[in-house]
Formats: sequence, structure tokens, C-alpha cells
Amino acid sequence: MNILALNMAFKLYTNRQRGKKASRPVLGSILGIALSMVPLVVVLFMSDGMIRGITDRFIETGTYHIQLRNFQTIQKDEKQRVIDELKELAEVNAVFREHRGMGMAYTLEGQSAVTVRGLEQDIYNYDEGFKRYLSINEGSFDLSRDNFAIIGGETARKLNLSIGDEFRILTGKTLTTGKYIPKISRFIVKGIFSTGYQDLDKMWVLIPYERAVKILQDSEAMTFTGLKIDDPYGDLSTVMKNIKDILPGRWGIYSWKTLNRSQQSNFQTTRSLLVFIMVLIVLVAVMNISSSMVMLVMENEQSIGIQKCMGLSPRTLSSQYVITAAMAGASGSLIGILGGSFISVYLNEIVGSVEALLNGAIFLLSSLWGHSAYSHVELLNSAYYLNEIPVEIRIDLLLIIFLLTVLLSIVASFVPVRKAGSIKPLDILRKH
Repeated sequence: MNILALNMAFKLYTNRQRGKKASRPVLGSILGIALSMVPLVVVLFMSDGMIRGITDRFIETGTYHIQLRNFQTIQKDEKQRVIDELKELAEVNAVFREHRGMGMAYTLEGQSAVTVRGLEQDIYNYDEGFKRYLSINEGSFDLSRDNFAIIGGETARKLNLSIGDEFRILTGKTLTTGKYIPKISRFIVKGIFSTGYQDLDKMWVLIPYERAVKILQDSEAMTFTGLKIDDPYGDLSTVMKNIKDILPGRWGIYSWKTLNRSQQSNFQTTRSLLVFIMVLIVLVAVMNISSSMVMLVMENEQSIGIQKCMGLSPRTLSSQYVITAAMAGASGSLIGILGGSFISVYLNEIVGSVEALLNGAIFLLSSLWGHSAYSHVELLNSAYYLNEIPVEIRIDLLLIIFLLTVLLSIVASFVPVRKAGSIKPLDILRKH
């Protein structure tokens, strides 16, 4: 690198020759890039954390990593043999049976359509992922008796249920004649759970596996075997092949990616749209470097004329502005990345603090105006978002963003560089 060009670029960047701390055009570009970079980083990590958090809850508590569905009748001892062999696979951590169907949970207080899940009692003790994301807020995870049930916090609120209360589930089956036979089953609430995602909390009622088989006999109910493996986000083809070699007869093998394909597609589309909008904002800010460099060239026309008269090469003259643009892009990008990363790491705390301040201000204003009732502000509604967003800072992604911003800043400086190179010394000397 030309040391002279680097030294001249540093002087342009700091604008030392005029005794100021920084050139206003360059400073404006730096601030513009920094301010546009902050929301890009926050949106990127927040969306990734939201998608990963929701996906983790679905695959650990709902769909499992892999599901096996039997398409033909096999004997009970044969099923047990298959389960035992699956447990012996090195990649498989846990194997559980589940019977699932739709029902209507109701009390005198109200009713709610729910997904009735028949689970084995051992799932809460031996499946770490299930236990991590399905926390028992009240009572305990007890499915030891056929009339015990675990319900979500949202369903408990809607039906006004507490530990020890009784409620009913309406299910039924459709005969070949088309006649529907309803069945009412009574259950006692032994636990109230929360997954941290309200969509799941209001959907599920957990009951013993054997009881679910008895009351869910409609064609829409299904029995399957759920598997947990070491790395659900890795390549599942090998483990699925090993599983297939064990299964006798006709079985369906479904990964969580297949079972949640539409949901994942929706998540990724939303994320891509948000990131695209943020990238456009960053591009606009980066393009401001071009106008800033033009202003810088205009401010330094006399210096450029003198430098050319003194024999400064066009390459060195152009390089100083390219380097200045790169330094401005790097500075703005670095400031924005650091600011965005800080906000991302403390996002939950910041959102909570802002909510508290807003609600405090609303309460104060309502009291001054004599209104006793006021609307509670919730920035991230728990009905649509996670109660707490898990954020993981990816250094590799930040490095890519930094390098691309610097590269775009260099590209944006080409126009003013050509303008500086086209300046004729004699014209400048006559002008000044």
C-alpha cells in the first residue's frame, strides 16, 4: 500500500489541516452508516433468535426430531422390539410413544378447542429437551392415573382452572354409517405448564397415553413414535437410513423439517423481508459516502491542484479518497455493529425497561386526568412472540457485514475519485 496515500487519507479523514476533529462530510457518512447498521444487526439477530426459539420449542415439546408412523397392524411385542432396537442406536437419545387427536375442553366457565396428547409418564424424566422447554408453573407433571391431565397456562386462564379442579374433554368417533358418537371424559388438573410461547400453551392438553388411545378413536387421531437425536439441526439422512433398516413392514419416517416445512418457510420469508428492508437502508447510507467524497473533493480543489503541480501521481491522488471512503465505511460499520450487538444481547432487558417506562408514564397521565383504567402497553405481545427472545451473536456474520460495508464504501467512492483525477491544475490555480 502507498504510505503517502495512506497518510494523506488519514489527514482527510481527521481533517487535521484545518484544525478540526473531523471533516463534516466524512462524519456525516460515518453517523449515517452507524445508525443504519444498528437496526440491521438487531433485526438479524432478533429474527434468528425468535425463529430458533420457536423451532426449539416445537421440535422438543411437540413434533420431536423424527416421527415414525406405522401404516400396517403389527403385534404389541413387535412394536416393543422395534422401540428397544431404536433405543440402542448410537444417534438416538430417547424414544417415546404418543397418541394425538382433537377434542373440546370445557367447564362451566367456558370451552376451548385443544389438541389432546397422550404421553408416557417417563417423557418428563428422561427427555431433557422436553423438560427444558415445557416448564411446570403450578402443580407437577403427573400422569400416573388415567384421569390426570396437564394443561397450558392460557387454557387454564380461559377455563378458570386451578390445580385439583375438574374439567371435561369432548371427543368422539365417526362410524362407517356417518353417524358421530360423542364421548365425554373427566380429568383432574395436576399441573399447569408453559412453553414460553402462547400458541403452544393454548393448544395442548396432556393426558396418559393409554387413556388417549381409549378416548381418541376418530380417523383424525394418530399414534406415532417420537425420537430425539444428538443433532436435530444437522444432516438427518444417515440417522434416518439407520432407523429405516430397523423398521419392519410399511413405516413412514418424517423429520421435523418435513413436519414443520410450512412454518419454517413462513418464518424465513418474514425474516428475509425484514433483513431486505434493513439492507436497503444501509445501502442508502453507504451511497451517502459518494456525495460526501464529492464534497470533500470540492473542499480540497486547491490542494489537489497544488499536489498535481508538485508531481503527485494520479494513482496516489485517487488512492487517498478511496482509502478515506474505506475508513469512513469501516468506522460507521464498526460503531453500528457494536451498538447493534449490545442492544441484541440486552434486548429482553431493554424491551422490559421501555415497557415499564411507557406503562409508568401512561399510569401517571391517566391519574392526572382522573382515569382509573388504562391500556397496558406490551411491545412484544406474548400471544405472538416468545416471552424471552434467545439471542446468539454470530461473529462470522458480523465480519461478513463489516467487510461488505467497507467494500460498498470503496465502490461508492469511485465517482468522486474520477472527479478528483479529472481536475486540471491550471484551472484550479486560476480559480483560486
